Amino acid sequence: MEKRPKVSVVIPIYNVENYLSRCLESVIHQTLLDIEIIGVNDGTKDNSVAILRKYMELDHRIQLVEKENGGLASARNAGLAVAMGEMVIFLDSDDYLAKNACERVYEEHLNHNADIIVFGSTPFPEIPEPDPWFVWNLSCRDVYYPKFVPDALFKEPSGNPFAWDRAFSREFLIKRHLKFPEDVLFGEDLVFIFQAAPQARGIQFISDKLHYYQCFRQGSLMNRYGDESERRLAQHVRNMRIITDFWYKKGFLKRWEKAYTNWFLRFIVPDLIEYRPANIKQLVKEILDIMEDYHMVGGRGMVNRVLRKITG
Repeated sequence: MEKRPKVSVVIPIYNVENYLSRCLESVIHQTLLDIEIIGVNDGTKDNSVAILRKYMELDHRIQLVEKENGGLASARNAGLAVAMGEMVIFLDSDDYLAKNACERVYEEHLNHNADIIVFGSTPFPEIPEPDPWFVWNLSCRDVYYPKFVPDALFKEPSGNPFAWDRAFSREFLIKRHLKFPEDVLFGEDLVFIFQAAPQARGIQFISDKLHYYQCFRQGSLMNRYGDESERRLAQHVRNMRIITDFWYKKGFLKRWEKAYTNWFLRFIVPDLIEYRPANIKQLVKEILDIMEDYHMVGGRGMVNRVLRKITG
């Protein structure tokens, strides 16, 4: 029987020629040698694939998956489809890993056999200064949840919403048929995490800063949508329906309705107040429809009050 690598690192590649070498250098020099590195060409138009091929000549652990452009979610899914490691890390190609990242992840995997291992991340560059929200949400404390409880999502700073600051048991992802939603334009990580976490056999948080997150890059997806509040909020609302529908059908909403509803409101209402998009009435209607359709008893009065306050 063929021996599986301990960790698979899946790296989607799309127009990142200025960053890919740094990312790959961080992975090929991991202290844990028994890993595989899966670069997924998502129809890149620059020299990224040529860079990857040069590294493939130097390191047999690197493989290339070719596909038509389909976005980050489809690229991650294509990498997952060929991954063989016990644990899987989804690393964005403009980010990079600490030298001992894979070793620490596998060490924690042996300690608790958790389905999800969440680790800390360091945002960079320092100028412009990273948003305090990122700094908070990329910090971890050392705590183990042997089974899912809402605190693992809603109380831990790094409980959500990113997929790149955690590792997943490959067996768990396959058994639960978990994939990134390819029809979600923005926020696919959040949808994925909310589908994965409540099904996890165990979630381990570790305080080690094992990842470096490039929080500012011209042309990145985060920056492109950062100022388009109407479009971004509309996608958030659509994502909330996807998540709520999943939780409802799995019975999670009935079990943890109060915690979920509180998070639901904290996630979307402050942005409505801050950005006051022109389509706010439509967005509020869609939010109320979600709460009505899935019998979320609490919170509808608050949403209506927000609408009256903002629109006068």
